[in-house]
Amino acid sequence: MVYACMPGLLFYAGFYYYLQHSFHALLFVLMFLNALGAVLVGLRLPSFQMALLHHRITAGIGFGLFAVNLLAGLWDPSIYYIVFPWIVLFPLAAVIILGRYFGLVTAAVFSSIALIFFLLNDLPSFDAYNIKLFKFNAIAVLVFVLIIAAAYEIIRMKIQSELVFSENQYLRAVERQLQTNRELQQEIERRQHSEKALAESELHYRGLFEESVVPLWEEDWSQVKPLLDSLPVPARENLTVFLEENPQLIEQYASLIQITAVNRATLKISGADTPSAFNENWKRLIAPDRAGFLARRIAAVYQTGRYNAEVKAATLNGRRMTLLVSSVVPAGYEASWTRLFSSVYDVTERMAMEQEKKVMEMKMQNMRQIQAIATLAGGIAHQFNNALAVIYGSLEMLQMNGDDHPESQKFLGSLKTSADRMSRLTDQLLAYAEGGKYQPRPFSVNDVVNEVVLAQSLPAGSDIEIVQELQDDIGVTAGDITQIKMAVEAVVANALEALPQGGFVAIATGQTLINPSSFASAMPAQPGRYVYIRVVDRGIGMDHETLQRIFEPFFTTKVYGRGLGMAAAFGIVKNHDGWITVDSQPGKGTSVNLYLPAVENPERSASMQ
Repeated sequence: MVYACMPGLLFYAGFYYYLQHSFHALLFVLMFLNALGAVLVGLRLPSFQMALLHHRITAGIGFGLFAVNLLAGLWDPSIYYIVFPWIVLFPLAAVIILGRYFGLVTAAVFSSIALIFFLLNDLPSFDAYNIKLFKFNAIAVLVFVLIIAAAYEIIRMKIQSELVFSENQYLRAVERQLQTNRELQQEIERRQHSEKALAESELHYRGLFEESVVPLWEEDWSQVKPLLDSLPVPARENLTVFLEENPQLIEQYASLIQITAVNRATLKISGADTPSAFNENWKRLIAPDRAGFLARRIAAVYQTGRYNAEVKAATLNGRRMTLLVSSVVPAGYEASWTRLFSSVYDVTERMAMEQEKKVMEMKMQNMRQIQAIATLAGGIAHQFNNALAVIYGSLEMLQMNGDDHPESQKFLGSLKTSADRMSRLTDQLLAYAEGGKYQPRPFSVNDVVNEVVLAQSLPAGSDIEIVQELQDDIGVTAGDITQIKMAVEAVVANALEALPQGGFVAIATGQTLINPSSFASAMPAQPGRYVYIRVVDRGIGMDHETLQRIFEPFFTTKVYGRGLGMAAAFGIVKNHDGWITVDSQPGKGTSVNLYLPAVENPERSASMQ
């Protein structure tokens, strides 16, 4: 609309100047400049509020200048009929351009002033000149009204179109908002459902965690991982060695590990009363090799995400145990290490059983080996007996039919002595090979010990002393007293030979009861009442390897010796349903115990024999 008015403003400025009305020409020049300024400045205003204020100011100035031109023209008869047609246009234009409130006020004020001017002044003569001016301006007013009406209609249609577009936009925005609200509501419902399911899952997990019989705990390693990531590449590739060479780093990393949750089973196995007590003392559980355990665990978790190992540990109360420790970084926490699950299993009993199984297997292997050697020894002894029977028969025939020459008798005596020695050796082999009880009867082990001690001939000037500690009323046992004496002699002989620098040998007897509740699986006999003979020396002792082979026939640690004494003693005692135990340490001496079943009723046992 402003663009449409600007050419008319220039025209009337020139028109008034032509009629030599400079004041009115000046007013139209000022109105043109005001319109031009309104256009140029309005395009550069940043906000709608400033543009609206600018429009009101420039429109007010323009209408003020136009009102001055019209009112001044009503006082000048020469231009009366020029301004007269425009007076009718002014109120309409004011309402349209200035708005209802300000436009109506402006139109009312202008119309009142113009009415006063009409009443005070007479109409100029309506001659041919004025008629032409009136017609021209009437036509101009009509054209301007059409321009205003067209512009107003264009503006109205544009505004209406924009309103319709805005309304459509608003409706679409409302629909989008409603759709967004529905989606948001669905998302809220999904989240509420997820949160409920997560809460139930967490509650279920916590229930399983707390009530599990397996010791479990959770750790936070989030402060440890950045420090490990910052290590040089060679250190990270061989992290275990690097940590063991830098124990101060192990302690630093261990102090950053936070225990976030422990279950009841963990508190029970560790001996801690509260979770806080466990958190403060968990590093004390790994008793012998804490630094090595932490180094291997940190390295394994960093390199593979999990750790599994058997470790020696101790409760906070000091009880030793063996634990199978398992740690793993769960899925979803590989980058942060904010959660690490750990569990332990107490395998102390299992390890003890495995160790006991190994001991029993070793004992069984030794027993099979001894049995095999015993079978071999028995076969050799029987062959010796067959050969000795021929030798003894031949010697007796030679003695019966031989001459009485001293040299012949000397040779026959030597042969007889050698044959007797071989006969005793055969008896030992048969005793080791469980050849049988030749003359079984009840007897007291005290009598056997007394006979063996009296038969021992110690060298003159020897510093060896035999001390007897015989318990009275220990009861009797049943068996071949000759073989039992042979077994005790072998043990005592070994004890005396273990004292090259002198000393004492203690021989004790007694009685013991082995009941099923205290029966040890390592004892190769049945529970019951037993009498025992204990021979103790403080001699040179034996190492573990020698102790394992002490009952093998022909095994000896002496330069000269047959190695059959202890083997025969083992076979004799075992054949009498007893057993032998040997304890020895190098430099501390040896203790040998011979256990024989006690006889409850000696008279009945003798009659049955």
